[in-house]
Amino acid sequence: MMETREVIVCVFYDPEAARDAMNELQSAGFAGGDVSMLSPEERKDDKGARAREGAATGAVAGGLFGGLAGWLVGLGSLAIPGVGPFVAAGALAAAIGGAALGAGLGAIAGALVRMGIPEKEARYYEQEVRNGRTLLAVRGKERNDEADRIMHNHGGYDVQHPQNAPAGAR
Repeated sequence: MMETREVIVCVFYDPEAARDAMNELQSAGFAGGDVSMLSPEERKDDKGARAREGAATGAVAGGLFGGLAGWLVGLGSLAIPGVGPFVAAGALAAAIGGAALGAGLGAIAGALVRMGIPEKEARYYEQEVRNGRTLLAVRGKERNDEADRIMHNHGGYDVQHPQNAPAGAR
């Protein structure tokens, strides 16, 4: 019997490609509350970074994801200790922003585990985010295949399903 997960996860090299995937998910009728995103804030240098951090994150959230701001739940910025500043939305933002971390799990992996992603896969996805990738998670239930197709069409890779966990997470 094949398990059907409620949440599927995908990684993008390009945050704009993730935004395009989110636009298509919205057009396809996925609810904003069912889509989560986590994208590192791009910083060119560390000189004066703290002073500019809030404004820069706001610009990234407004510029890159601004058109989705009314649709995505909880679009905003947060700082993950030991990882850095991020733009986040949805269940990932809520889970990272206010949750106590599990034993030995980082903030991102812990949030993914709480969303139903197996720990080994969650650790893999956390490493991808630490490497500067954008993470997109969709609570698709019976629409997993449609969400998978949309994310792949926009350059997403390592879409997590029970039958095809990412290579690094096996």
